[in-house]
Amino acid sequence: MLSPAKINLGLEIPYKRPDGFHEIRSVFLRLNWGDDIQIEPISPGSFELVSNNQIILEKRRLYDEVSEKGDLSKNILFKTFSKIRAHYRELPGVRIYLTKRIPPAAGLGGGSANAASLFSFYFGLGPEFHSDHIFKLAAEIGADVPFFLSENHCLVSGKGEILRDIQVHPGQGILALTPQILSTAEMYAGLKKPLQADPPSKRWISLDNDVEFSLKEGNWAALREKLVNDFEPLAFQKFPELGKLKESFLANGASYSSLTGSGSCIYGLVQGLEIREELFAKMQTEFPDLTFVSFNY
Repeated sequence: MLSPAKINLGLEIPYKRPDGFHEIRSVFLRLNWGDDIQIEPISPGSFELVSNNQIILEKRRLYDEVSEKGDLSKNILFKTFSKIRAHYRELPGVRIYLTKRIPPAAGLGGGSANAASLFSFYFGLGPEFHSDHIFKLAAEIGADVPFFLSENHCLVSGKGEILRDIQVHPGQGILALTPQILSTAEMYAGLKKPLQADPPSKRWISLDNDVEFSLKEGNWAALREKLVNDFEPLAFQKFPELGKLKESFLANGASYSSLTGSGSCIYGLVQGLEIREELFAKMQTEFPDLTFVSFNY
């Protein structure tokens, strides 16, 4: 089954919370592109991972280091298995076949999507899947994991665990799989947000009416100045070529373009399949060393 990537439409980091996490507000879109994952039960307590690493060459080693070829104890799937088994020892072990396409350090949520797939395997057919306990366990694995347990696009707030389903007009885009590596911890540290308890998370659960309307209508051009990613200035300062990539997406026909998450991938959204085909060709010509992927959402 597909373990999908996500992109962020805007990413505000209004403040650092007393618990040490950062408050976020972002729209998460699920893509129809990502990893392929198959999970089968084996003897209790056993965990096996069989990987087919198809990540772009520059980042392939990052996954190998935490796969069965490296230190498996650092792999998010193994951590998820261990967390679930600590609470549900009666569950079977797993053998996981993973075709890995979503690169690490990309802002696409690949590891979180994989973790959610394992939660779905264990609990997807039972009433516990939508319980607060399961979502709490998921959030302990990673801030983005609860989103991937949902089947919808969401407005995400809190530290990533507060979700509200939103309507987004179906559309198309192109994703640039960039080789640059941006440390999430370093990116958050670079924001230097003050530690404060207010405003409370509830303030960040709503969107402006015109933003919600533009999302429903698929009017991406109207969102260029209204949905911003707070990490872009940091990312573009460190890697100016990422800023150039965003500018080229817009100059070549994208209605909206942005860094996703804390980076380093850049995407462009378009108004139709023909425009996407033209944009894809132009971007490949201008950036022949980069890998581009078409997606729907």
